[in-house]
Amino acid sequence: MKKIVISGYYGFNNAGDEAILEGIVTTLRSLAAEQGETLHITVLSAQPEATIDRLAVHAVSRTNLLAVMREILASHALISGGGGLLQDSTGRGLSVLYYLGLVLLAGLFGKKTIIYAQGIGPIRKSYNRLLTRLIVSRVSLISVRDQASLDELRSLGVARSPLTLTVDPAFLLAPSDPNGRAAAFIETLPAGMPVVGVAVRSWHEEEKTLRSIAAAADCLSRELSAVTVLVPMHYPEDLAAAEKLAALMKSPTFILRELLAPRELLAVFNSFSLVLAMRLHALIFAALAAVPLLGIAYDRKVRVFLERLDLSSAEEPGAPEAVQLTAQALERWQARERLRCHLSEKSFAFYQDGLQWAGRVLAFILK
Repeated sequence: MKKIVISGYYGFNNAGDEAILEGIVTTLRSLAAEQGETLHITVLSAQPEATIDRLAVHAVSRTNLLAVMREILASHALISGGGGLLQDSTGRGLSVLYYLGLVLLAGLFGKKTIIYAQGIGPIRKSYNRLLTRLIVSRVSLISVRDQASLDELRSLGVARSPLTLTVDPAFLLAPSDPNGRAAAFIETLPAGMPVVGVAVRSWHEEEKTLRSIAAAADCLSRELSAVTVLVPMHYPEDLAAAEKLAALMKSPTFILRELLAPRELLAVFNSFSLVLAMRLHALIFAALAAVPLLGIAYDRKVRVFLERLDLSSAEEPGAPEAVQLTAQALERWQARERLRCHLSEKSFAFYQDGLQWAGRVLAFILK
């Protein structure tokens, strides 16, 4: 039995990061079982008990440094990722030091270290750039989820070879059966009407952004005779933004208030007809569900993901007028049959890519 520790932004009620974790855990377990192997997985989590209940892993508090050190010392490998861990553009920019510190600690303990499908950057502070170059250059195995992250590592002078381009581990997820909490929510929606899913977050020029999105969603509701579902991807922050958006809207609007597990949430996305989103993983879920989508590129990671889908994005929040958003969304709607096929093909290709990388990681851990 091989013991691995997984670190990331886990246990913070962020659907995207929880989808990443579930994709990594379930895929590595499945591939190991095919080879008659068993993995003992420990997750560093902000809510260890919730992580244990959902994924049947071992988990410890990510801030309990003694427990973290003990788990890394007893492990064969540390997996750092996925998600946008190595960046200093959000919060106080300290998270990059935390995640680099774990990688450094594992290396000092003589453990295998793996950066797993991360989104790298932007890293602006000079000392963070230096530390990233020094520590990441000593990592055993490295993959990133987009070309911009690959370019960022190269600009930092990370010399480790090879640097592998793969996909976000959320593409390894399959939706749950439409029962339970997901089905209960879907049943509250009017039957026979298109459903427009909208995922927003608080960001710069929030009021202007939400007003533009609200007006666009109202226009889409009228044009398509649709209802709107607001989907918070990060609780409770996105729920507050969704409530502000709902207050600005005049058309029939529902808010998904319950915190769902990633596969349940993916089942909800399967009921959507069109998705308009700021959140990266709302767009990934839409792609997985083969639902026509329009992304608002509040962050580089949204733009580069849409580029991998061969789709354009709306401008940054606050910049597009409601009429522009509506027109772009209607274009996606009118091309929906072609887009569904395109997204299905892309998602399957991404799944195969993610599976191949997971197999490579497992082989590295087992040898």
